[in-house]
Amino acid sequence: MRLPDSVRRYLLHLLERDAAERALDTAELQALAAAAEGRSVRPLPELLRGWVNNATSQMRWKRARPVAAKELADHLSDQYEAFLEEGMDEDAAAQATAREMGDAVETGTQLDRAWRPRPDWVMLGIVLVVAAIGLVLQYLLRSHNDLEWYMFFGKYVAGAVCLLVAYFSDYTILGRHCWLLYGLWVVVGLLLTQGPISMGKLYHLGCWVWFFPVLFAGILFRQRGKGTRGIGICLLSLPVMWFLAIHAPSMAAITVQAVVCCGMLAAAVWRGAFGRRTRGKLALAASPVLAMLLYCLYLFFTDSHIREKLVLIFHPQRDAMFEGYQGSMIQYIMFGIRFPDCEQQPIDSWLRWDGATDWVIMASKYYWGWAAVLLILAAAVLLLLWGFRIARRQTGLLARSVCMGVMVTFALQTLMYVLQNCGIILIASYGLPLLSYGGMYLCQTMLLLGLLLSAQRSGQLESGLAPQNARSVP
Repeated sequence: MRLPDSVRRYLLHLLERDAAERALDTAELQALAAAAEGRSVRPLPELLRGWVNNATSQMRWKRARPVAAKELADHLSDQYEAFLEEGMDEDAAAQATAREMGDAVETGTQLDRAWRPRPDWVMLGIVLVVAAIGLVLQYLLRSHNDLEWYMFFGKYVAGAVCLLVAYFSDYTILGRHCWLLYGLWVVVGLLLTQGPISMGKLYHLGCWVWFFPVLFAGILFRQRGKGTRGIGICLLSLPVMWFLAIHAPSMAAITVQAVVCCGMLAAAVWRGAFGRRTRGKLALAASPVLAMLLYCLYLFFTDSHIREKLVLIFHPQRDAMFEGYQGSMIQYIMFGIRFPDCEQQPIDSWLRWDGATDWVIMASKYYWGWAAVLLILAAAVLLLLWGFRIARRQTGLLARSVCMGVMVTFALQTLMYVLQNCGIILIASYGLPLLSYGGMYLCQTMLLLGLLLSAQRSGQLESGLAPQNARSVP
């Protein structure tokens, strides 16, 4: 039975995309394209295949070689077919085509210069400048300034090294060695459960669990095309993350990463990465978040204490001297909401909680006014817009998943931080990317931004496309 043409074209499109992702050789790609058009392809003669190999071997960026080989083979095939139509025999047509294309080594050298990924120094510079502004801001806001300026500079250097190392690394290692990296992440996380406790938390474990979304992107990429089974395997990687986050403990990591990972998985299902899109697959991909929402609704309707807590979150003045004290003080500083007529600590004393850590926005409002707050929010929003713009431009599944995982994580961290600094503390925030205090947090943020920029630099190769900075070869 012959399949309908629309079905055949769709299946061949999926095969072609998968071939590009796996960097198959040019002959296979040509065969797929020809099959989609219902015609046969004459294979290139040995002479021309050798010419392509000699040209692409000059390219030092090995990941670009299959894409460049396809582009060259297309030119060679067109010219070769033209000579055959003129009446030449196959050997003469192959020799004429090679002469027409010129010296293979010279062409390969031109390809090496044109396709070599050029560092995006502008974007790297913007990240470094924003990080520097954040460190200056933190230094000025520390009410108990026990750290000298050179210690802040040391954190900045460490963060810059993390950014550059991640940027110049190959982000596709997340897909090629996802299970090895996942295993190492689990082992290190289990070791950190025995680490030192600070203020009732395992601080290092709390930082470590936030690397999970980029690992999940690699797992998602490896399971593409495996249908419901692949979605299930992706979901089975989540319980370990929850286990480590609970031991930290970090409610922010549990909720944010569940939303981020399920969102990445649902987006991949929607784009057809796991076969034909169905409601069942979408529901399965979002099932952890849906289960969490149902559990929260169950607690809300069955536990009166939970309902009272939610009322205090949005109106802390109802119990200003006890459970609502923190929220009441924040809203008094930020918005001048009247504090109840009862004994109140001096604001300067209260801000000794270290405004550079969890209260950068609130402390800036108190010391410098709304202008400082607007500048901080503008920097955070511009960072998010810039990152999401990069993520949306990625066409490869792995590159897009890595970029979206990083940026949605940053967006939710920013949202929780802003709400916390407005006195609405649903979940204790983790930090404000690049702008809030913490040397380890700065290094972690810079490392994730480096992976984002690495995917931008070479992510198009994943879909079999030429890099953005490639020039046409004469």
